[in-house]
Amino acid sequence: MQVRLSCLLGTLISASLVTSVAAQPAADAAPGADGEAAAPSSAPSQPAASAPATPEDPNAPQYGIAIRLRNARVPKGLLELFVERAADGASNFGYGVELIRRKGNVELQLGFEYEKLTVGEGVWIERGTNVAVDQADYVLDPEHAPNNEALGWFTIEFTFMNHAPINKNIAFRYGGGAGLGILTGGLYRYDVTCNGATNNNPEPGCVPTARGGTGTGSGPVKYDLPPVFPVVNGIIGLQIKPIDKMVINLETGIRTVPFFGTSIGYFF
Repeated sequence: MQVRLSCLLGTLISASLVTSVAAQPAADAAPGADGEAAAPSSAPSQPAASAPATPEDPNAPQYGIAIRLRNARVPKGLLELFVERAADGASNFGYGVELIRRKGNVELQLGFEYEKLTVGEGVWIERGTNVAVDQADYVLDPEHAPNNEALGWFTIEFTFMNHAPINKNIAFRYGGGAGLGILTGGLYRYDVTCNGATNNNPEPGCVPTARGGTGTGSGPVKYDLPPVFPVVNGIIGLQIKPIDKMVINLETGIRTVPFFGTSIGYFF
């Protein structure tokens, strides 16, 4: 009986040992090269390397917007290439905005601008007219026109501009384009039958009595002008880049009439 009890007790102890060994993790049970259990790895995991930043393509298209201010100026001498006598020259300010696409050194601009088109008040004589026998025009300043109406135009034009860099901040720019000008308002005159006047000495004989002269005038009469005029651009200037993405343009040229001006733009 004691022998059988000892055998049964030995069997139970052996089974307990086998179960305990089987329940341990494989890493603890697996012997190393020297017969000892292999130690768990303690090396920290390394983060994945980030991809390098892609450099910006200098020839990729850029888009920007600019505001412009211009002075259209026509000297009296230039006007008298087309008429016998001009009362005075013309000087008018215009303002507008530009939508710009730039790639490399080339810009494409879509411009919108408004400006007045006033001329000097006084006696204007058409080429080939003799005021001793023909009528003269006495053109009115907007201050003296009905309802103070002034002539102006709203323009839309496409312009291509190329740039020749001088250094990293300054470039010479040049280009041209075309568009349409839509007239607004009106220009008024008196039709004057002159009294004792000549082409060289039209005042006061070609000035209507309503404006302090001695001529016989009818009016005011509004000039019958076409509603749309062509706009032709020829531009030269400098582009200054004070900071990245910002430009200042100094320009002169012809925009149907001579002009000079400036614009400030920003690229996104």
